[in-house]
Amino acid sequence: MDDFCNFIAGWGAGIVGLVVGHPMDTVKTNQQMMSTKISNSQIALDILEKEGVHGLYRGMLFPLLCSGTINAVFFGVYGYCLRNLQELRGHPASLNMPTTSNWYLDTFLGGCIGGLGQVIVSCPSDVVKVRLQSGKIRIYQPGDESKLSKRPKAILTGVDIYTKNGIRGFYAGLVPMLWRDVLGSGLYIWSYQYIRFNYHGYLDLNPGAFETLMAGGMAGVLSWIPVVPLDTIKSRIQADDVKNPIYKGMIHCGTQLLKEGGYINFYKGFQMIALRSFIVNATMFYAYECMLDCWNYIRIKPR
Repeated sequence: MDDFCNFIAGWGAGIVGLVVGHPMDTVKTNQQMMSTKISNSQIALDILEKEGVHGLYRGMLFPLLCSGTINAVFFGVYGYCLRNLQELRGHPASLNMPTTSNWYLDTFLGGCIGGLGQVIVSCPSDVVKVRLQSGKIRIYQPGDESKLSKRPKAILTGVDIYTKNGIRGFYAGLVPMLWRDVLGSGLYIWSYQYIRFNYHGYLDLNPGAFETLMAGGMAGVLSWIPVVPLDTIKSRIQADDVKNPIYKGMIHCGTQLLKEGGYINFYKGFQMIALRSFIVNATMFYAYECMLDCWNYIRIKPR
């Protein structure tokens, strides 16, 4: 029943986080696609001028259909792993608190395994989203118009990917995405739990809404710092043509990015990533904890 609770709470939190953060994700993806330096505000204004607010939500339909499932898988697997890891250490499942030994280590391991589980579901959704978000702002230089793609709808994009590349096309960029999500998810959930229970400099077993919001936001930013280069590589590979690719793989893409603009090139879009991560994860974790509290209230409410 606890696993089902984590599954449902993760589902709802994922949808909330997507609706809040997708516009910033669109700006971030477009910035990563460009070979020239353009600010976040310039990209956002350009999208608004050409397409209106709808342009910022381009490519959201497919992730919206999948985001609940993706986060449900992550939180469900994380909750299951954490509970079982603690039981293996001799701690009762009901005592899921940082007072038990190796609890923070187990949150990290559970987060890593949860991240591994969600990649299988999230990679196809991410490929479609990146193709739609990047639109005509691609990795090609100006004047290369013959290679630029149009901006089809999510379903047409999915059909196009499958027609040209089969199932393989939906898993473009899988390797950097695996590295990004496994390591990032472990750090993400560990930092969230640590900050939430120790926000005031001492262990507080009853953190409130403020601590939850701040911990969620800070965990989102911290977990992205080491994996942004992997996200940039992933986005480039996913926007590439699978049959006639510019990049031969993860290492080749990273090398080309380094030649293009040095190490700073790996952190394109980081400002938007940080802003988006703080807002989205603060909102998402708050929604997650609220849903868990509601579930626990319903479960123990006297009949």
